[in-house]
Amino acid sequence: MAAISPVHPGAGLNGVDHRNSRRVAVVERDPNLRQQIQHSLLTRQFAIVECANATALYRNLLSAPCDIAVIASDLPDDNPRNVALHLRQHSDIGIIVLDADAGYGGQSDGYHEIADACFRKPVDLDGLATVVTAMHSLQHHMRALPTRAGGGQPEWELALDGWTLRTPDGASIDLSAPERSVLLRLVNTGAGGHPVSHDSLIGSLTNDVYDFDPHRLEMLIYRLRKKVALMSPLPLPLRAVRGMGYLCTIVRANG
Repeated sequence: MAAISPVHPGAGLNGVDHRNSRRVAVVERDPNLRQQIQHSLLTRQFAIVECANATALYRNLLSAPCDIAVIASDLPDDNPRNVALHLRQHSDIGIIVLDADAGYGGQSDGYHEIADACFRKPVDLDGLATVVTAMHSLQHHMRALPTRAGGGQPEWELALDGWTLRTPDGASIDLSAPERSVLLRLVNTGAGGHPVSHDSLIGSLTNDVYDFDPHRLEMLIYRLRKKVALMSPLPLPLRAVRGMGYLCTIVRANG
């Protein structure tokens, strides 16, 4: 993989702060698809950096960091998983993967653990634009806050009524009704370390799982992670399990 220097949040080589510049890198070898994505995101007032391969992405990031990178799974010059891992290690950039082999609803075995979202090809352009907009809004809010420091043991508790999540370092996080439903399903069904399927989690939100856009579940979890990050330096103990669903180590409070 072509190596790049660490991309510090918001700062380019010229020292200019590019935070919240609404710049999105679209890394896709197909020029027609790049143009389609560009047109869709331009309607949301995003600035697009077109990249035909990973090398072009690295070159652009060094001079003008982006807020979000949309990366195809079939890059000609690098393994996209390596690209995503490298970005995750060296920057706070949001990562969306376009995977031709993803299952229904964009569920991708290879990228859930390193990407913030995954879309199946052919790409739902409206859905992609919606997710990019939501991710950027959350980034803007989080970057405006001072850095928190702290520690704690990984003992997370969901209140008996399910409306409050308590972190190991003492923070109490109020949950929305959808967040409560998903966490209750995760804690109750996943007790004992069992993964909970995507369909089961969607079933906690709607009676008709087949008429529910799975990307809504992905964005709910993404927003919940960001909500937790605003309140605690500890990451939400929720991870994707390849080909199965999600697993969390949150426990129900005893009282």
